[in-house]
Parts: sequence; C-alpha cells; structure tokens
Amino acid sequence: MILVETPGRDPRPCIDYRKLNEMTRTEFYPIPNIEQRVETVAAAKFITLIDLTKGYWQIPLSPKAQKIAAFATSFGVYRPLRMPFGLKNAPYYFSQMMSEILSGCEKYATPYLDDIAIFSETWEEHLEHLEEILNRLKKLT
Repeated sequence: MILVETPGRDPRPCIDYRKLNEMTRTEFYPIPNIEQRVETVAAAKFITLIDLTKGYWQIPLSPKAQKIAAFATSFGVYRPLRMPFGLKNAPYYFSQMMSEILSGCEKYATPYLDDIAIFSETWEEHLEHLEEILNRLKKLT
C-alpha cells in the first residue's frame, strides 16, 4: 500500500497493483472521442455535468476478482468488494457500465470516463433528462 498525494487534498491510501497489472490481459472498450462529445454538448442550450466521485467504487467485484485484488497490510489481508483504484482494466469496465446505464439516452446524455454531460434544448426537456439520468444512477446504489 502506498500514499498518493494530490495538491490541496489529504493523502489517500492506494494499493500498488503494478505486478498484478503486468499479468493481466488488457481489455479494450472504446473510450469516447472527447472532441466529438464537446462539440455535441456545446451546441445545447442547457448543460449539466455530473462528476461521478469515486465512480469505480460503484462496480462490484466478483468473488474471484476480490480474491485476485486482495492485499496484505500489517493489520491483515483485505479483499476489496468494489473496484479499487489502480487496476489496469478499471476504465474498461467503468466505460462499459456507463454505456449500459445510459443506453437509450444518447440524444441527451454522454459519458466520458467518470463524468456525464446531460444536454438539452429547453429547460423542461432538461429537467426530464436530468431526472431520467439521476434515476438510472440511483439504481446503482
């Protein structure tokens, strides 16, 4: 375990998964083209950006993945129940999950990594779109 320091924030403990990542087969999922997404969103009159704080922690790990991602400390061995920071394929699984959650909402919502942009032409539409996306996200908890 290592401490990762970010300016303006408290250090956070992170597991060093470099050796596990070296042995892990890379999964691929298309990461959206940010330029296309920005162009689409910028054309809208109303925009809401949602930053899914600790978004990877929304992904449950299977018992097998928990065992593989387990780590030891001086206090004992721990198995993460959710996707920890630092696993090689976490962006793949998160992008896949976001695509599934937002399926059917492509005309007014677009994910990019752990952010969602919701965009609309009218205020009334925007409120409807926002409610739909928030309801879908609520189902994750």
